[in-house]
Amino acid sequence: MRSAPLLSNESSNPEALNENKAHRQAIVKVLNAVKPSSVLDICCGDGWLSTAFTYATVLHGLDFYAKPPPGYAQFYSADFNQGVPDACGQYDAALCCEAMGYLQNPGLFLQSVHRHLNPGATFVLSLPNPNYAGARINHLIQGFPRSYSWFAQNTTAEPHMPWLTLGLFQLWLLLGLNGFTSITVHEVDEKKPRRQIEKLVGWLIKAYARKKIKTAPSVAVAELWRQALSDQVVYGRQLVISATVVKPK
Repeated sequence: MRSAPLLSNESSNPEALNENKAHRQAIVKVLNAVKPSSVLDICCGDGWLSTAFTYATVLHGLDFYAKPPPGYAQFYSADFNQGVPDACGQYDAALCCEAMGYLQNPGLFLQSVHRHLNPGATFVLSLPNPNYAGARINHLIQGFPRSYSWFAQNTTAEPHMPWLTLGLFQLWLLLGLNGFTSITVHEVDEKKPRRQIEKLVGWLIKAYARKKIKTAPSVAVAELWRQALSDQVVYGRQLVISATVVKPK
């Protein structure tokens, strides 16, 4: 297995981490901090991640709709709705960027990710935040969050067909039930809030979260509500979340 070349954020794809993709900057910050020696990029798309590392690592990619991108030592063509293929190896980190909302079987998918990660490995995912203050207002009108507004046909799967509204609380349950711990929300460099009306809704959301912290039945639940109290969860349009594979006792 050969290592991917050492590339910086200013290398062959300068647009990969631009200000319109702030969630990518947050993802890269997490990965560069833990410095995994091997990474699986699930739903790798155009392969933007290969230009973002500040150190040498082995990078593998998985995608059903994209072609093998440059900078990846190995590429697998597979539908992630069926889970990570058995052909993939073991990794120190995995990433799923902006794709969890397209899943039909999120639990099965997370179980397969866990199987392909080494003990103590890091899993990073990003997706639109379905429960930021503005989305909650919009949800009252149209019946589903603004981030998930694709409902034109239901007979054929397409590359970008978001429908599953996974927020912090749903991901906390799914990750915890499937062998992950240290579930952490990361800051994304975006304006928070964007509109004045979101401040009022946010005040109500935060007041409720503070109450839940005080009455939390455990330290873990209290920590969940502390993260729910953050501006990123209350006002941010993006969620970047990391979790760690539970080490066997």
